[in-house]
Amino acid sequence: MSKVPNAKIGFSKAMSNKWLKLDKSSPGPPQVYRNVESVTDTVRKLLCSLKGESGRGELSDENLKEFKKRKLISSIIIKNYIITQGPSFTTSISKKSTELTAEMIQNGSWKNEEFKSYNFNALGAPLATGHLHPLLKVRTEIRQIFLEME
Repeated sequence: MSKVPNAKIGFSKAMSNKWLKLDKSSPGPPQVYRNVESVTDTVRKLLCSLKGESGRGELSDENLKEFKKRKLISSIIIKNYIITQGPSFTTSISKKSTELTAEMIQNGSWKNEEFKSYNFNALGAPLATGHLHPLLKVRTEIRQIFLEME
């Protein structure tokens, strides 16, 4: 068995399917005997049926897990997207107005104008607080110089 590559895997699967019989009682090395007349390879049939079809076919969940574990199959997920024009589709980009000015009200152009929506939940820019006074910074620098002189 050591001379043939992957023989151990095939031998163990044949033993688990009871296609072979191992006789250790005979003198010398263990003898292997055929246990059935003809072998029906269900794994090959299932894999061939998968190859022909685009889906799972007659493959059960147990077989699927076993084949994935043995790395005989791998699952590939293919996603398709259909892109269509939405209700706001346009070929030109227009900038929305952010403020309503007195000129817009006088001209009446505010009726045709698109305004940007306001976000009232925004927190705004953070305030820069907690800084040292400039004179305190100078004092700490001078103190540091005197401490280094010692």
